Amino acid sequence: MSDVDFGRAMGASCALHPGREATGTCARCGNFTCDACSQDGASPRCPTCRERSGATFPLSRETWTFNKLWDVCWPAFQREWGMLSLAVLIYLGVSLGANLLLNVATGIGAAADSVVVAMVLGGVGFVAQQLVQGLVQLGLLRVCFDVLHGGRADVARLFSQMHKAVPYTLTMLLVFVIVMVPLALLSFLGILVLVGTGLMSGVDLGSSSEQFWNALVPILGVMGLGFLVLVGPLMYLALPLYLVQPELAYSDAPPSPLEVLRRSWEAARGQRLGILGVGLAGAAAMLAGVFACCVGFIPGMALAQLLIAGMFLCLRSPRDDAESFPG
Repeated sequence: MSDVDFGRAMGASCALHPGREATGTCARCGNFTCDACSQDGASPRCPTCRERSGATFPLSRETWTFNKLWDVCWPAFQREWGMLSLAVLIYLGVSLGANLLLNVATGIGAAADSVVVAMVLGGVGFVAQQLVQGLVQLGLLRVCFDVLHGGRADVARLFSQMHKAVPYTLTMLLVFVIVMVPLALLSFLGILVLVGTGLMSGVDLGSSSEQFWNALVPILGVMGLGFLVLVGPLMYLALPLYLVQPELAYSDAPPSPLEVLRRSWEAARGQRLGILGVGLAGAAAMLAGVFACCVGFIPGMALAQLLIAGMFLCLRSPRDDAESFPG
């Protein structure tokens, strides 16, 4: 039985958040706690006692390095690797189920022998797939936050983010626009360059002659060089988006999409190389798992998610605990 009394405390208020109803008591000091203080049951102690016992996350943006982050995340992973791996396995299962949902919707649309019906069902299936997969991804990050705050890995928390469906959808739509509009413009400019260069050189772009291919090689070379030149600026703009999902998962009441992006940009300021390094380290962990008879991919992914969650905890700006995930 848990050290926390999760029965309703007869109308009592939380000691740290007076506006919230108490749902239990701290196992150390006995103060009334709300769901936020107990991390929805993941911790038997209130935030104050966790801080006193060293159970809060020990790094900040001023003190963190990758080595220090690893020194925090690796022991946490060793302590909870089994349940973290189970959480990843459930996440992958849900993702597979969402993909099957998309295939069913696409199949029904194809059987209807109507282009409009097929497009509508395919679109609905795609949105449903991305929404379900994204919300469970937020739940996986929430599990990682629990572990990094000294709590246990509770797989039920995978489904604790379903109430964020609307803010998640709006935020992802905004991210989609931010990513796709520049790519569409670059593609359009590339086509213009290709057509314009072909016309200026008198090459028939509809021809498959040797003259066409000889003219196409330098054009593609110029476009490739332009892409290499733009890689740096594109990565500079895209790396803060790496923190969007952790921000949504961390906030108890998600802010507006624009505020999520603002916070992510603020957290990434001056830390882009560190974000890139953690991302590469996570990818390396998953790749190493693939080489370990493929089965190791699951704990490798769990470790990668833990590193991402830990990096976010390092970089986030301090905010009111009453509005965010308690630490």
